[in-house]
Amino acid sequence: MTQLFNRIRQARRGATLSQLELAGMVGVARSAVAQWERKDGARPTTENMAKIAMATSVSFEWLATGRGNRWLSGDTPGHETPAMMLNFYAQCGLEERLLVAFRSLPNPEQQPLVDFVEAITARA
Repeated sequence: MTQLFNRIRQARRGATLSQLELAGMVGVARSAVAQWERKDGARPTTENMAKIAMATSVSFEWLATGRGNRWLSGDTPGHETPAMMLNFYAQCGLEERLLVAFRSLPNPEQQPLVDFVEAITARA
């Protein structure tokens, strides 16, 4: 199994992007991409890995872990399916805590909680 820095490089090259182009798509400096592609370099945040996956049309699971299919559709990049929809994942620690707590509830107890949160947001 390849290491993360190699998977990031493979994804970028497979999408025929330069480090500068990928950096622009992710919203970071080119030096950040260079660091991610170094064996002993920094690791991207989960949010930035999701952006890398979307920009390069690779599977988020493959990019993050090396498991699963590399490309989202067949063996070639450039298709329309998003790698990951960020709106369906916790984007901060507070959201993550809420999601973990929600998932720990039995199914019948989840619906009233959702109804309550929707009622609160409707008033705001």
